[in-house]
Amino acid sequence: MGRAIAILGERDEADGQVWHLPAAEPVTGRAFVELVSKALDRPLRPTVTTTGMVKLAGLFVPMIREVGDVMYQWTGPFVSDASKFQRAFGPFEVTPLDEAVRRTVAWYQERERAASTG
Repeated sequence: MGRAIAILGERDEADGQVWHLPAAEPVTGRAFVELVSKALDRPLRPTVTTTGMVKLAGLFVPMIREVGDVMYQWTGPFVSDASKFQRAFGPFEVTPLDEAVRRTVAWYQERERAASTG
């Protein structure tokens, strides 16, 4: 995403338009949790939070209240089309999701180690 955003920032023809950026193939929430579990090298137990639970929590936590407005992003398919970007700026190689998750987890773990040693 960072490379794609940099392209948009550098190109005048990108100004004033809506762009869907190239991304890895979509996966289910469960498949994503499995990728994180693999990167952490430990099992994770995903849970499901229903829309009703989010609305109830939103009564007490303002930030959670905002999540209720975008719940549709997690209750149905949410796939974007980056063909406009690729037509305008050429082919774009995205980072495979498993690699992105592995690198992100490693980054967080390194920050956690640095914070704990001080």
